[in-house]
Amino acid sequence: MKNPYRKMALQIGLKEDYGVRAFPTFTSQSKPENDWNMEIDWPDWVSDVHNQNQEERCFIFGTGPSLTTQIDLLPKMADEYTFTCNRMRQWGDVPFRPYIHCITEPGPIQSWGYGINPLYDYPEAQNRVACMWWPVVAPGWLWLPKANDDIQLRWWGPQGLDNRLSPLPSAWASPLTIAQLALWMGFKKIYLLGVDTTQQGQAWDVEKGRTKKPRNIRSILESADRLHRDMRRAGRELWDCTPGGKLNGDGLIPYADLKEVLNG
Repeated sequence: MKNPYRKMALQIGLKEDYGVRAFPTFTSQSKPENDWNMEIDWPDWVSDVHNQNQEERCFIFGTGPSLTTQIDLLPKMADEYTFTCNRMRQWGDVPFRPYIHCITEPGPIQSWGYGINPLYDYPEAQNRVACMWWPVVAPGWLWLPKANDDIQLRWWGPQGLDNRLSPLPSAWASPLTIAQLALWMGFKKIYLLGVDTTQQGQAWDVEKGRTKKPRNIRSILESADRLHRDMRRAGRELWDCTPGGKLNGDGLIPYADLKEVLNG
C-alpha cells in the first residue's frame, strides 16, 4: 500500500527513506534485518568486537547517587570490564579507567557528529562510543548506529544476542541501551550499578533530580524487563547491583550485592 504521508514528508524536507521514522504509524514497515530502513554503512570496528568477550562479565554504570554508598568497592573495578555513560567523568570520585564510555542521546553530540560536548566526554576512557542515528566522526570516538526512537527495546527486544546486529533500539536509559553492545561483544554476565531510576539526582549532585517524567520511567522499566527476559532465554545473566534501585526493587532485574559479586 502506498504511504499517504510520503508527499507530506518530502514537503517538509525529509528524505523519502526517513518517512517511516517521522511517522510512527508506519513503523511496522521497518524490519531489523534491513536495519529498520535506515541504509546504514556499518563501521568496521563493530564486526571486529563481535563475541570477543565470550563467557566474561562486565559492569555497566549509570550515574545515580547510590554509587556514593559503594565508593569503597569501586577501586576493584580497575581489573574489570567497565562501561560508563554520559557525564560520568563529572563525578570526581571515579577510581578506575573505563573500558568503554558511551553516549546514546543526541544532546551531547555537536555539529552533526563532528564534536562532543566536553561535559559528556571522557578522554581517559580506553574506548569512547557514540550510539546515534547519524555518523559520529568526532576525533577519538567510535560510531555505533542507533535505531530511530520509534524503534524501542521494550517492543522489539534487544540486539546483540545473535550473529547479526541492527541499529540499537532505544531503552530510554543509556546503561540499558549500551548493554546491547555488551551482548554483541559476547559478555555472559552484565551487572548494573548506579542505575537508580529515581528522581534523586546524580552521584555528584543528589539534590537535583533528572528523570522527572513518569512516562520516561515507565519506558525504562518496560525496557529493563524485556532485556532481562530475553537475556535469560538466551542463557545470559543480567543483575542489578544498585542499592535501593527501582529496577531490582520492582522485581524487574534480580539484585546482587556488589561486595559478594567482587569477592565471589
